[in-house]
Amino acid sequence: MALHRAAVAECAAALAEVPADAWTRPLAPGRWSPAEIAEHLAIAYDPPLAELSGGPGFAIRASWWKRRALRWAFLPGILNGGFPAGAPAPREIRPGRAVACPEEASRALSVNAERFLATLTEARTARRVRLTHPYFGKLRPAQTVMLLTSHALHHRRQLPGPGSLTACDIVPLEGGADA
Repeated sequence: MALHRAAVAECAAALAEVPADAWTRPLAPGRWSPAEIAEHLAIAYDPPLAELSGGPGFAIRASWWKRRALRWAFLPGILNGGFPAGAPAPREIRPGRAVACPEEASRALSVNAERFLATLTEARTARRVRLTHPYFGKLRPAQTVMLLTSHALHHRRQLPGPGSLTACDIVPLEGGADA
């Protein structure tokens, strides 16, 4: 969880430093703006938080055999710090109402990430937890946290400014992608 917190802190710091005139400007043609990236990162915690609270999480987007193939082809790399470029954002976490300012976005990301980690920790003490991913199916808590860490680092690399964390900072899960 420490690495996840560090990745979120780096993203939050980078978002807070985006100049106001660049906040809503796409980083490249056809790409998201820093405001959209910020919203996407913050709302990425909403489906797992809802699922931890007994509500619906992510909707499954692939058949069982596609989930198995995607899990085999992509999950180990993601859990080791890589993230496929151009991977489509699930419908539930696509940006739609970009946050007004960098400071607010930075705060929203940090608060949502901490709320998720606290809720996950609490849920794990009460029951066995598995969280739904739209393309990979059910994931263990450690897998979900590592996936969210890789996700944060993926988007951190898209934001201006140097980052100190890299995929090399991610320690592979003991037991591999199915741990």
